[in-house]
Order: sequence, then C-alpha cells, then structure tokens
Amino acid sequence: MLNNTKHLPTIKETDLKKTAQSDDAWDYLFNFTDKYFDMLAESPEIIQEFNDSQLVLVAYNYMYGEVVNGGFIQMIINGNAYAFEEPFSEVIKSWGAVRIADIVDRAKAIYEKNKDELLRGRQAQVDFSDAYAKVASEKEAKELEHQVWEKHSKLYNEFTDFDALSDEFYTCMDDETAVIKKYVENNVDEFGIII
Repeated sequence: MLNNTKHLPTIKETDLKKTAQSDDAWDYLFNFTDKYFDMLAESPEIIQEFNDSQLVLVAYNYMYGEVVNGGFIQMIINGNAYAFEEPFSEVIKSWGAVRIADIVDRAKAIYEKNKDELLRGRQAQVDFSDAYAKVASEKEAKELEHQVWEKHSKLYNEFTDFDALSDEFYTCMDDETAVIKKYVENNVDEFGIII
C-alpha cells in the first residue's frame, strides 16, 4: 500500500471496466495518463509528488508517442527523454516489460555516449521555437524550418543505431503495452484511487 495517496487521481471503476476489455491496452491506460496530464496542466510542479509508478507510466506514454512518430531521436529532440532517467528501466522491467527495458537500456547507452551532440539537436528545437515566435514573414519562417530540418536530418543520418532499436520497439510495443496494462490492473492502487 502506498504511504501517500494525495497525488493519485480518482478514477471511476465503471470507466476501468468499460476499457478493460478493449483490444488496445492504451484505452485502459489513458484512464490514468489523461488524469495525470490534467494534473500537470493545472500544476506542473506536482510531478515532483508523483510516485515511481505514475512517473514511469507518464514517461512510457511520452516514449511510446515519440518513438512511434519519429524514433528515439525525435524523443530526444522534443525533450521527452524521460525513459533514460531513473527509475524508468528498473520499474518497467519489474512490471514485466523486459523487452522495453532492454531496448531503453541500449538506447540510453547510445544517448549517454553521444549526449552532447544529441542535445545540440534539442537546443536547435528550442532555438527554433523561440525564433519562430518572432518571425515577421512566411519566408523567414520557412528558412528557419529548413535550418532546423537540416540539423535534425544530420542527427538521423549520424545516429543510425537508434533505427534498429526503434524497429525492435515497433515489433514488441503492442505486446509490451498489454503487459504494462496487466500490471496496472493488478496494482491499480499505485496509479489511482478507484471510486
């Protein structure tokens, strides 16, 4: 049992039952992550009060979305590399998602070895966002987009080791997400207060 349930959202049991039988594990998991993101939108600093299970589920949600849409490099560029932080790999492995943990550990090794270069890609994205807000013309906007695209393309071309890991992720993501769903179902008190 958790010592502190203060920052666990309330989830309707009827919503959980409705989504538990879905073929898509995310239908069930969104009951929790949607509440977490609502909490974070209202008070971003509340993340410091989340337990490890909440943090890992949020990080997995980010990782899944980023890797599916653009691979691990996109995840890094967009500043969502939470899966490389502690305690992600250990916790997700304890949930039974050992293939995801292995893929993340190998991606983290590439990231750590090349962190400075990869974070320059992240900085380019931040600089682009700041500059884009100040452009005066569509021509300037297109030129900025082209510059950032070139920097990001260079990263994709240079760090091709991430490609194989993204491919591995694609082959196991549905099964591993189902494993995570099963863990959440069996340990729901770590994720929310059911009403």
